[in-house]
Amino acid sequence: RGVKVKIAGRLGGKEIARAESIKKGRLPLQTIRAKIDYCCYPIRTIYGVLGVKIWIFVDEE
Repeated sequence: RGVKVKIAGRLGGKEIARAESIKKGRLPLQTIRAKIDYCCYPIRTIYGVLGVKIWIFVDEE
């Protein structure tokens, strides 16, 4: 069981865009049989668009 969240864009209104990610638990991205839910959302701010990507791994056992 695990989760990974990645945010990319002009974080904090900075001029140069960057990406940050947070990972908790186990997230086997190289395994085809792993049940991983993925979604991505664009978030509009006054500085531009931020991209948020979320991976959620649920162990079926």
